[in-house]
Amino acid sequence: MDDLDHDNLRIAAVDFLYLLDRSYPRSASLQLVGNRYNLDRLHREILHRGVFAREEAKQRRKRLLGPEELVDRKLLVDGHNVLITTESGFAGRPLIAANDGLIRDVAGISHRYRISSLTHEAIDALFQVLHKYAPKETHFFLDAPIRQSGELAAVLRAALKRWNLAGNAEALKVPERQLTGSEGIVASSDSGVLDGVQQGFDLAAAAIKSLPERVHLIDFTFLG
Repeated sequence: MDDLDHDNLRIAAVDFLYLLDRSYPRSASLQLVGNRYNLDRLHREILHRGVFAREEAKQRRKRLLGPEELVDRKLLVDGHNVLITTESGFAGRPLIAANDGLIRDVAGISHRYRISSLTHEAIDALFQVLHKYAPKETHFFLDAPIRQSGELAAVLRAALKRWNLAGNAEALKVPERQLTGSEGIVASSDSGVLDGVQQGFDLAAAAIKSLPERVHLIDFTFLG
């Protein structure tokens, strides 16, 4: 991904935002802008994951909490979402700083995901955050259809025990059902999940901040 055209992306992002702010359909707007600037699939996906209408972005940012607000609260974690983003940071893959205040990956590997040495590095970084701002309880929900989800849940349960944190980890067919509409704080960067909760937290971003020298950010925060 070293051949990303950052200048073209910034210009295209401004046009994409212009259309979104005027309620043009998202998919049609992305196609129009993508064609206008001759963007390939990857560059279009980056825009899709990084740029949102200003009002939508503003409302999402308002629901995001800081790490200090985790203390003694119930935290529900969108497991694969958070882990893959964190692993992308450790791997030095590009990450998107979206204008809605969230960090997202462009790995596109969710159904090809496998436990690796990076997984354990990422889990350690995540638990350093959780240990520092200890929630009352932390529950990880993983996508059961993704291979090794049961094994990953066991790794996370062991980590909770090792870090002396209350909670659980389980693999479910539709983990989103446990996340949306819940009373706890939800850690995820998934727009659909976050738009269905009262309070969100970007756990992956908090973990990634510990290794700034390895992070390659595609920054759309200038869009507001």
